[in-house]
Amino acid sequence: MPRQPERLLPWLGGFLISVNLYLLPFMDDSPRATDLAGGLLLVWLVIELARHRQPAAPLALAGVLGLTPLLWLFFSVLNDHATTLVLAARWLLAIPWALALMRILGHEDRQSRFAWGLIHGGLVGTVVIVLQWLGFEQMLQMAGLSSTHAEYHHYVALTVRIPGMHGQHNASSSVVSLLVPAAFYLFYTGRLRLPALSGILFALLVTLHLTSTRSPLIVAVLTIGFASVLAKRVGRSLLIAFFLVSVLVPVVAVYGPPGGWARWRNLEALNSNATERLDSTLGAAELSITHPWGWGAKLGQRMLSEKTGIGATHNAFLQTSLVFGLVQGMILLLGFVVLILRGTGGADGPYFLPSLLAFHTAGLFMFEEHLNNPTFIILAAWVILAAFTGRVRTGKSRSGSP
Repeated sequence: MPRQPERLLPWLGGFLISVNLYLLPFMDDSPRATDLAGGLLLVWLVIELARHRQPAAPLALAGVLGLTPLLWLFFSVLNDHATTLVLAARWLLAIPWALALMRILGHEDRQSRFAWGLIHGGLVGTVVIVLQWLGFEQMLQMAGLSSTHAEYHHYVALTVRIPGMHGQHNASSSVVSLLVPAAFYLFYTGRLRLPALSGILFALLVTLHLTSTRSPLIVAVLTIGFASVLAKRVGRSLLIAFFLVSVLVPVVAVYGPPGGWARWRNLEALNSNATERLDSTLGAAELSITHPWGWGAKLGQRMLSEKTGIGATHNAFLQTSLVFGLVQGMILLLGFVVLILRGTGGADGPYFLPSLLAFHTAGLFMFEEHLNNPTFIILAAWVILAAFTGRVRTGKSRSGSP
C-alpha cells in the first residue's frame, strides 16, 4: 500500500466513526457513511482473503460474532421486522470494520492517527451541536450532518436539549465523549500537550451543556482516573490532577456543571431516573434469561414495556441480550472485560488505546441503549475481536501528529 494512504486511513476510520454522515438525511433509517464504508471494507476483505493476507484467528472469531446477527437478518426479512433487520445488517457491516481496525493494533503511529481521527470527529460533533443551537439546522441537513428526524422535543425545564449529529442528545454527547480516551492516550504517550488537552475537554463541556447530559460526564471522569492509573506515568498524572483541581473545579464551582446546578440538584428527578433505570435493567435481565435466544428489537421493546412500563433497557449489554439473545450479550460483555484488562501494560503497551476506549464505551453502555448507533456497533465488534486475539507486537514510532 502506498505510504500516504496508509497514514491517512487510520485517521479517516476514527473520523468517520465520529462524523457518521447521513447519506439520505430525509429517511427514518438513513444509510450512514459507516454503512457505505462497511460495504467497501467487505470488498477489501474479499481481496485480502484472495491474497491470503487475512489472519485466520480474527476471521474465525468474526464468523462467530456474525452468526447470530446473520440468523436474525434472515428471520427479519421473512417476517418484515425492519428495525431488527437494520440492526442485524449494521452488526454484519461492522465486522469488516472490526477486521480493518485490527490492523492498527501494535502500531503506535496507526493508533495515534486513529485517536486523532476520533478527536477531530468529536470536535466536529461539538461544532454541529453549537450550529444547531444557533439555528442552522437546515444547512446541517443539506451537508448530511443532521437528519430531518432529529429530536428537538426533549427539554430540561424550558430549555431544549440539542440533538446533535446523531439525532438524539444522549447519543450525540456520548459519541463526542470518545475524544476523552483518545486525547488521554495521546497525552500519556507524549503526542498531545496540556493546553490542547484542556481545549478538547472544554469542547466536551460545551457539548454536555447544550445537550444537558450527565452520563458522558460521569464516564469521562472515570475514564480520566482509569487512564491515570493505567498509564503508569506519575508525572503526567500529577499534572492532570493539578489542572483539574486548579482550573476545572473552580470553573464548575462558579458556573455550575453542564446543564446547570438545578438539573444536578433535583433529587426527586434523580431518584425517579435511577428507579426507572434499575427497573428496566432488572426487567431486561429477567426477559433475557427466560428467553435466551432473543426477542428482536420491536418485540423485545414491547415485552419490556409490558413488564416494567418502560420500553428501553438503559443498558447496551442487556439491549444486545434482549434483541439478539443471551449468548451474544455475554460475548459482548466478556469482550469488554478482557480488553480492559489487557491494557495493564501501561502507556507503552499495545493495548493502551483499545483498553481506554473499551473502558469508556463500557461505561456509556451502562446508561443507555447505544447499540442502536452504528458508531458503537463498530467499536463493540472491534472490542470483541481485539479482546480474544493473540498478543501483538508493538511497532515503535513517535511520528503520531495528524
